[in-house]
Amino acid sequence: MDSKRFSFSTFIAIVLAAALALTAGWLAGEKDRVLVYVLSSDAVSLDPLKATDSTSLKIIAQIYEGLMKFRPGSLEVEPNLAIDYLVSKDGLVYTFDLQRNVMFQDGTPFDADAVIWNYNRAKAALSSSYYASLVWQNVQSVEKVSRYRVRFVLKHVDASFLTDLALPIGGSMVSPNVSDAGFMPIGTGPYKLVNWQRGKSVVLTYNQNWWQDKLARPYFKGIRFTVISDATQALSMAEQGKADILDNVPPQTAETIGEGKDIKILETNALTTAFLGFNTTHGVFSNPKVRQALKLLIDRQEIIDDVYDDLAMPANGPLPPVLNRQVVCRDLAANKEAGKDMLRELGFTATHPLSFTVEIPLEPRDYLPTDGMAMGNELRSQFESTGLISVSFVYKPFEQIIEDLEAGSTDAFVLGWSSDNGQVSNFLKPLFYSSSSLNFFKYHNKAVDTYLDEADMELNPDKQRMFYRMVCEQFLDDPPAIFLSYPFSYKVVNTNLKGVNINPMDVEELYLLRY
Repeated sequence: MDSKRFSFSTFIAIVLAAALALTAGWLAGEKDRVLVYVLSSDAVSLDPLKATDSTSLKIIAQIYEGLMKFRPGSLEVEPNLAIDYLVSKDGLVYTFDLQRNVMFQDGTPFDADAVIWNYNRAKAALSSSYYASLVWQNVQSVEKVSRYRVRFVLKHVDASFLTDLALPIGGSMVSPNVSDAGFMPIGTGPYKLVNWQRGKSVVLTYNQNWWQDKLARPYFKGIRFTVISDATQALSMAEQGKADILDNVPPQTAETIGEGKDIKILETNALTTAFLGFNTTHGVFSNPKVRQALKLLIDRQEIIDDVYDDLAMPANGPLPPVLNRQVVCRDLAANKEAGKDMLRELGFTATHPLSFTVEIPLEPRDYLPTDGMAMGNELRSQFESTGLISVSFVYKPFEQIIEDLEAGSTDAFVLGWSSDNGQVSNFLKPLFYSSSSLNFFKYHNKAVDTYLDEADMELNPDKQRMFYRMVCEQFLDDPPAIFLSYPFSYKVVNTNLKGVNINPMDVEELYLLRY
């Protein structure tokens, strides 16, 4: 009996040892799973109130969370650090019930006091932080009802409020005990910062105390954001299996990716519109008829063919497709003969042409796939083929163009705009509201101001869309710009990578990815 017992015990011990070894090996393999994400530029700051760039946003979204969040791949929002919320009948009071047993990555509890601390932090930054202003400017007060319930009181009705709270930049909750959120970030999210080598890499590791661990434990236990500005070098890494995702791939590079490789290109309709804007108080452009005539002359499809190599869509209004599907703005279609007739009626001839100067960014931008000269040459060709226009183009660094626009010394300019929160209001109001600091068009239209104000305070989506359509109707007779294109954005991903989710604002939840 003793020898049989010994043999059986030995067998059990061997089985257990083997199981432990397999488990240890599996855990080691799990621990080694690191997502390699190649960025074209480094982050600027990991402080949700100081960052303004898309690279910082990408990393911030993995470290921090907000009361609300975007549903994966969508512009719709849902509760996150909040369990649910109630809105008063007048639309001014929002009461949030908070998740319980949530800890920041430094062990600080997330509760009503933490929310109020974040509100006060944002309030102190209103004058210096655009995103603090975007999310928190309209909040009159935040009150603690109980440890896990807070009440927000707004200054006026704001249909975008819940969406703004979901923004990684501006809406994220930071630990009240943080010392430097920009370089030593502390949030409640699935990943936390391990190392940041400026200009080289940002390394994150899984937050073992993440409150959603049991429901959504990530496949990847770490993320390495690697900075490689050379698109060809980055693509080579992906082709060799050394990178899982490439961000911000230039359209020209995207065109070179063929079949039969373990990578694929993802094309996304960016929330971006490129435009030729007019200083509507400057010289000939104070006359809306001149702006109308120029709008009729431009064939947007030719711009897509010649400037973007078909890697964009011709614009038919201020709103990119994702947003215009909601509003259905209409725009003036190209009609060169009608445009020339209007210019002749205004007194312009071959010997007395319409003359003006256009400033264009020298360097590529997300709305200009190459340097600005390609766009300038195309616009020159279309305008001067009429025999009624003489146009000069000046190519400058983007920052210098902004300085010129702020000084009001520019006739016309080619720029673009991307929505900060995926809402129509954030596309129209910053650019075309009379008192907006970003209204470089110097555009003053009382009806447009009224419709934008009404839309901001309207909680009924159908009525809100009606006001936005009325804004677009005003642009038909009083155009502030010629809307040129809706650029695409491109990423390269491994074909075997599952769970890829990219919303139109380029917000990604990387904890959902797996092989």
